[in-house]
Amino acid sequence: MYFCGMKKTAIFLIFIFSLSFLSGQNINSDEESIRNLKQGVDFSIAGGVFFSNFYTAAYYNGSATNENNLNYIFNNYSWKQSIDNLITSNNHFISGSDPQIKLAELPKKMRYSPGFFIQLGVKYRFNESWGISLNYSFARLKAADVFSVTFNKTVPGNDTPDYLLYDIVGIENRSFFDLNAIYLFKTKSIVEPFIELGGQFNFVRVKSFNAYIEGQKFSLLDIYGGSTYVANTNMQTFDTKYGGAGFGVSSAVGIKLAFNPIISIDPTCYVTAAKYGLKGYKDFTFNYGFMIRIVVNDSFFGK
Repeated sequence: MYFCGMKKTAIFLIFIFSLSFLSGQNINSDEESIRNLKQGVDFSIAGGVFFSNFYTAAYYNGSATNENNLNYIFNNYSWKQSIDNLITSNNHFISGSDPQIKLAELPKKMRYSPGFFIQLGVKYRFNESWGISLNYSFARLKAADVFSVTFNKTVPGNDTPDYLLYDIVGIENRSFFDLNAIYLFKTKSIVEPFIELGGQFNFVRVKSFNAYIEGQKFSLLDIYGGSTYVANTNMQTFDTKYGGAGFGVSSAVGIKLAFNPIISIDPTCYVTAAKYGLKGYKDFTFNYGFMIRIVVNDSFFGK
């Protein structure tokens, strides 16, 4: 999904770059007056990559201190029975009569993978340099690591515990709304640096949180409203939501490559210091991303 999104973004960027070039061929003798437009509106779309601080990745490490954890399945009789049967049937060196399969070590290096990042924005220009923008951004992040279980071997006289490793994976969606003041450093070249600074409102939604044991997925999200899961029963499920709202500050720095007066390509570095709505993780964290913005000013629509 990540690479599919990147491919679509690359195709879109190529299309917009071509549009930028073609637009530049049709600029008339009024070019200087267009380039020096002061008040007006810019519209932007961007794609890139987002890197999240590892602090909130610990929400998915399976610890009993988290609202969703590995004890949810290992302390449940029905799921534990399924886990024991899976492990013993796929690993013949484990005693079938008394496997003593237990949760051993939690993940130690829970990390987010870089996430695909998209952004839509609108900016109002007060003059050539100053403006204010409202941007909506979206990123999907994946946190993953491994945990271990112990078991007893079948070798007579050698009942010392051994270990097996299994994946634990959390996927979340993050939405950001950034209201920023912008200052553009006007130059006589096509390269114009800019800086942005403002506030952020964000929202996190946990999409999935699973342990993968011998190829079978076990969800660690409680969809039974706190009730104990019992196999082969018709239990009511609930659309339980995990995550919530947060806030912080955001900033960006970049350069505007104004190949023509109407459309520009803006390589941008995006940085935030924010709290996110994951229960138990309320500290501010630094996160950052890199993106390519395509910016079109309102004169494009008036041509």
